[in-house]
Amino acid sequence: MSSIAIHHILLKSPLLADDVMNELKLGAEFGELAAEYSACPSARQQGFAGYHNTDHLPQTLLQALYEHDATSPYVGPVQTPFGYHILKAIDPPERTMLIDN
Repeated sequence: MSSIAIHHILLKSPLLADDVMNELKLGAEFGELAAEYSACPSARQQGFAGYHNTDHLPQTLLQALYEHDATSPYVGPVQTPFGYHILKAIDPPERTMLIDN
């Protein structure tokens, strides 16, 4: 079991997610966009949603974080049942090893 800090902007529309991602690429401040657009209560903390157990996060979100290549400080938009996430990449989640007995 591992945990990871989540910094994200949760959006309900794929078009809005694309627009926000483009604003970030143009140099907009992540925290300001989170405060303005995010549908998550973490918007009040500039997108910081706290630490989460990786076992309880949507697989698509974890997969996007695992595959992040560090050429951009942002990951996404990533679709989950909650909406479209743009994540601020901090540290990649630890991969857990499965051991067959």
